[in-house]
Amino acid sequence: MHVPPQAADARAKTGIPVLDERLRGGFPRPSTLLLFSDKPTEKRLFGENFAVQGVKAGDTSLYVDFFRAPQLARGELKRFGTIDPSKLVFVDATSSQLLLPSQEKYRISDIGSLTNIREAIVSAIEATAPSRIIVDSMEFLMDRFDKDDVLRLWHELIEAARANRAVICFLFINWTLLEEDLAQIRSMSDFVVEFQSSVRGGIVRNSMRISEMAENGIRTNWIPYAFKDLIGLTVYFPRILVTGPFNAGKSTVVRALAEKAISIDRMGTTVAFDYGNVNITGIEAEIFGTPGQERFEFIFKIFAREVSGVLLVIDATRPEELPRAKQMLDLVGPRIPYVVLANKSDLVGALSTEDIAHRMGLPSDVPVIPTVATESKGVRDALLLLAEMIIGVR
Repeated sequence: MHVPPQAADARAKTGIPVLDERLRGGFPRPSTLLLFSDKPTEKRLFGENFAVQGVKAGDTSLYVDFFRAPQLARGELKRFGTIDPSKLVFVDATSSQLLLPSQEKYRISDIGSLTNIREAIVSAIEATAPSRIIVDSMEFLMDRFDKDDVLRLWHELIEAARANRAVICFLFINWTLLEEDLAQIRSMSDFVVEFQSSVRGGIVRNSMRISEMAENGIRTNWIPYAFKDLIGLTVYFPRILVTGPFNAGKSTVVRALAEKAISIDRMGTTVAFDYGNVNITGIEAEIFGTPGQERFEFIFKIFAREVSGVLLVIDATRPEELPRAKQMLDLVGPRIPYVVLANKSDLVGALSTEDIAHRMGLPSDVPVIPTVATESKGVRDALLLLAEMIIGVR
């Protein structure tokens, strides 16, 4: 008996759960993504990750690469782990540049002709029916052809992708275009994913933000990200601060979140810091716990620099410590997202989350999560809430 093929998923996942949830399951099919920056960044990683996630989901991804030979690109994509090679199709746009024969089924034979470029890509789309298309990169064409002709090709490729219900991604670094031209490109896009890189302490850190072009569409904050072998992109927070008054359970929270945690103790009391690394739902974070006593406040101030967010741990049975907890929040600063952990909430006499919020005068949008850190209850939920607040998806 003939079994009809299953309908393709209406959403194209990024592979980062916290983003896919905010995108209501991923980017809608069809749609157009502009992966944009005005300086060289690691946005190619996003395009590669997006292509590989499609293959891992059982769909076909089409990759048009104007800068790398297909065999080189395939080698680099092995960093993402084993995938079905038949599901990752390349349009060879480099062999003709080097005057070399191509072994690829789909290739651009005349790189000096926009007509030939369009025909090669559109033919590959129609023949392979991909769910995802990555064009890497459009500045290659902008550097070589008339701007209006390239914009016309851009629009034609969008139409070809829409006819096949695919998500098409255009990588683009703007070297020369005026703002009115960029506005036109953005208007052709359903989502703009912007990228930026910065250097802090000699370490390059990459971040992105996603904007939906529709009115009242999705907007995120700048999201730090990193690459992990065999997995792909992960949201990465280099510093989450776990703080709170003395004996609130900060070290226990760090140990509950991290598979491996380091603590510097003296006579049962943390005297320097706790450290751990955690990975939940595609989010990686480095967590630092600080002593709660006022005499260690200098350590707190050191670790409070450039934090991404704060987990404020309080002992829900000790209301007299709430002013100290509020003071520690003031030391961090007003613009840092934070979640309050009402720890030891299982004990007799523990304050309710509502009572804690009232006594501390917390804004209505600050979550107060009941936790039992010794049993790992509630702490991961608190970290996930904090991550959503940091990246602007909550």
